[in-house]
Amino acid sequence: MARTAAVTKAKASKASALDPLIEKLNSFSADNYWDLGKFLVDKLIPTALKEGMFGDQILKRMADVPGFKFPYHMLKQCQMFYTYYPDVDRKPLAEMFYFELATKLDDSKRRDHYERMAISNKWTISDLQKKIREEELARREDERTKFGFDLKERNIWSFDTPDPRFGKSGYRGRIPGQIAANALFYYTHPAARVVDPMAGSGTIGDVVATIPYFNDRQCKMYDINPSDSRISHANVLQTGIPEPTGTIDYVFLDPPTEFYPQADEADFSPNAAKADTMTKFRTLARESLRVLKSRGRVSIIVEPCTGGFGVIDFPSEVTAMMKELGMSLIGKVYLPRRGESTKPHAHTSAEGLRPMASECRELLTFEKS
Repeated sequence: MARTAAVTKAKASKASALDPLIEKLNSFSADNYWDLGKFLVDKLIPTALKEGMFGDQILKRMADVPGFKFPYHMLKQCQMFYTYYPDVDRKPLAEMFYFELATKLDDSKRRDHYERMAISNKWTISDLQKKIREEELARREDERTKFGFDLKERNIWSFDTPDPRFGKSGYRGRIPGQIAANALFYYTHPAARVVDPMAGSGTIGDVVATIPYFNDRQCKMYDINPSDSRISHANVLQTGIPEPTGTIDYVFLDPPTEFYPQADEADFSPNAAKADTMTKFRTLARESLRVLKSRGRVSIIVEPCTGGFGVIDFPSEVTAMMKELGMSLIGKVYLPRRGESTKPHAHTSAEGLRPMASECRELLTFEKS
């Protein structure tokens, strides 16, 4: 009864026509993908639209309800499966083939091509998966050749090792230059004026100088401890970004480790730490807003602070702060750590909470109105 009550509260205010549909959906078998997709597309999503919610909104809302057993990504896959193959029972291959095609290939011509190949070559599902994976690797290599770096097309940018062309090996806090390259690709335009106020080992400057695709960008770098002559000295938290007002197209911010509170310190106070860190973020935000042109953009790499006290959700706090300052969130990318270790928490709280170290940062991008 408790689970049913929780699930049917998709909208916390008043009862809606969605409530019985959500309860019905939660009774489906977890391996009946096509029926799940049919129910979503034919019944639940049209009802949600009548109540002013888009398809993705209701899927995410349902997935967050305590007691609801289907995660968002699974709901999305089922929606795609039924949308692309409403007649799957009349198709020549087994249903699992079409689920794989629907969830791995966006283009209908490619789906049709692989269907014909699977039929003519009598592929198993493993054969199909292997061929799709090989094509994706080949396509990514083609993109690397075209642009000069590992271009990502989804909002999870994971790199096993930093590209040795970008940044200085062994520099503490160095991020993979592929992150900076992808950020420049998606959030800047040709001839854009770019500034990195916390340049570290000069990674973004290396990207601009090394990759021909970005050679027309103008890049200025600053740091409190410049690592080479290209980087000018500036403590941006004290004196601001040394650029005239309204002259910059893109600001890239990657605060160093010491920017964040150290949760393992004996005198650590979550409230004080949050307030202090958000004061620094607000300083960076206001300076970025000042130097940016209209429609200029700022990207900030942010991560939560975890410990025995719980979690300080800095990505959420920064997003709310930027909106208060009139900036619009236009990009949210997840940056899993690879090849770099995070110090695990050895302690627990008095209540026995066992905290986990943060292994994923977020790249948040905002646009000035």
